[in-house]
Amino acid sequence: MEKISENIADLLPVGIYRTNPDGKILYANKALANILEYNLEELLNISVKDLYEQSNDRDDKIRFLTNSKNPTICQEINLKTKSGKTILIKDTGNIIKDNNNKVLYFDGILEDISKTKLAEKALIESEARYKILTDITVEGIIIHKMGIIVDVNPSVQKMTGYSSDFVKGKNILDFIHPNSLDFAKSKLNTGFSGSFEIKIICSNGSNLDLEIKAKDVIIKGEDYRVVAFSDITERKKIEKNNLALSTAVTQSPTSIIITDTKGIIEYINPKFIEVTGYTLEEVIGKNPNILKTGHTVSEDYKVLWETITNGDTWRGEFLNKRKNGDHYWELASISPIIDEKGTVIKYIAVKEDITERKKTEDALIRSEKELTQANATKNMFFSIIAHDLKGPMGNFTQLLDLLKENFNEISDEEKLDYVNILLGLSGKTNKLLEDLLLWARIQMNTLEFDINTVNLNSLVNFSMSIVEEKAIGKNIKIISDIDNISVKINESSVNTVIRNLLSNSIKFSHKNSTIYIKSKISKSKNSIEISVKDNGIGIPKESIDKLFKIETTFSTYGTNKEKGTGLGLIICKELIEKNSGTIWVESEEDLGSTFFFTLPI
Repeated sequence: MEKISENIADLLPVGIYRTNPDGKILYANKALANILEYNLEELLNISVKDLYEQSNDRDDKIRFLTNSKNPTICQEINLKTKSGKTILIKDTGNIIKDNNNKVLYFDGILEDISKTKLAEKALIESEARYKILTDITVEGIIIHKMGIIVDVNPSVQKMTGYSSDFVKGKNILDFIHPNSLDFAKSKLNTGFSGSFEIKIICSNGSNLDLEIKAKDVIIKGEDYRVVAFSDITERKKIEKNNLALSTAVTQSPTSIIITDTKGIIEYINPKFIEVTGYTLEEVIGKNPNILKTGHTVSEDYKVLWETITNGDTWRGEFLNKRKNGDHYWELASISPIIDEKGTVIKYIAVKEDITERKKTEDALIRSEKELTQANATKNMFFSIIAHDLKGPMGNFTQLLDLLKENFNEISDEEKLDYVNILLGLSGKTNKLLEDLLLWARIQMNTLEFDINTVNLNSLVNFSMSIVEEKAIGKNIKIISDIDNISVKINESSVNTVIRNLLSNSIKFSHKNSTIYIKSKISKSKNSIEISVKDNGIGIPKESIDKLFKIETTFSTYGTNKEKGTGLGLIICKELIEKNSGTIWVESEEDLGSTFFFTLPI
């Protein structure tokens, strides 16, 4: 039986071997000896390592085989024949182990795949040469299978405007003009070999007349059809006539402008004249910037030009100017016109007057903003009443009840403590009511707002005197560096702002610190900038934007746990804006805050 197996092995066209771990060949069939150009006796007397180009190549192979989780491994290796020729071998190896997992043998099958690899390389080189030829030809070439496009050359994209990725997988009939569709169907899969003419639709919607040459071919054993085509139209002349003289353009309800590649106007339709008031003679040869208002910034125009010069369409809005100076809004679509070579030859702009629509949109935005503001104001008002006003009033009542119930049992000193607490509560409540009433008058536009000439230095000194007691309580020093200058303002409102900002700085400053209030004149802006700076706890970066917005009010405790409502800064913002100024803050957590506001000189 063993002899029969050996005879069968010798008849196989592949080499069969068994080696021990040291590389000694224990068995080889005749096919293996033939592959390596040895006879069997010679082969059995050499080491496997002698067959490798490098002696350590076998060690690498054995390591790869023994480290694999799969006992059978297929590898491609280079071996030397007896004559010294190197051949590429496919080695399918298997490890034989004993019960103790010790390697006993390496069995395997060797196949000479040198010729197969050479054939594969030749096929790849042949396909590469074919690809080069199709890529450089000026004719468009499409390969399809039963009408489904599988490949195109670059000339197809240049001639039609469609990219390779776009057309692959689509039916070739999808690009045929309706007038040529039935004829193209009759030629599609009939095996017709010759030339004929059809009309197709390009990516920009234009039509292209083509001369088609089609032929059936076999590629890798499968049937395909190769279609080569060339442009046979005077496309440039047709584009010019269709774009400039078309009835659809002249009667369009939208303005249409055609310019050269430098943006010089070559054509306008009647709607453009109607909308802008300019005549044909006044705009031909001019740049469309005669309509500019300055609303669109140069960076936006740069993006526009980059888009259309790259062959893409730009869409956006312009605030333009009519001949009589009136402003109007336009929704514009600007596209390049590309010739049969893929070159941009002109630009076309289609523009719709959307002035009335913009007015409606702006009115809606204002209405929504006012509604949001009204809801925020209402919510803020009720929140303050429910929490900040109700709390102190409840505490006030409870303290009075306690004082009344225990009046005869407590000492005069304790009674004085009660009175001081009640005075503090009443002061805070009174301040909150004053702020609420001031805020309410601002919202209802009932606040008297007379403008007078006021000495700024005197005003700041007066405001400082009001908060002086609070500052002394925390041993805080306020240093003033205010210009002795007169400003035209509403005195009481600006006093309220300064007092609020100083109170906040005291509230959020540490004991034994300093607050600075300074002014700086800006002659170019005809205004003066006042700043209130502290070195207190500062404001978290994410909370700064909430400070002056009623819909996102922000309040926190001071360094002595002083409680606020978040209403003060909102009132400051509205009062400063009523004085034609602006207010802002710069702050860093744990390092302090500086509040700025401006007033007109």
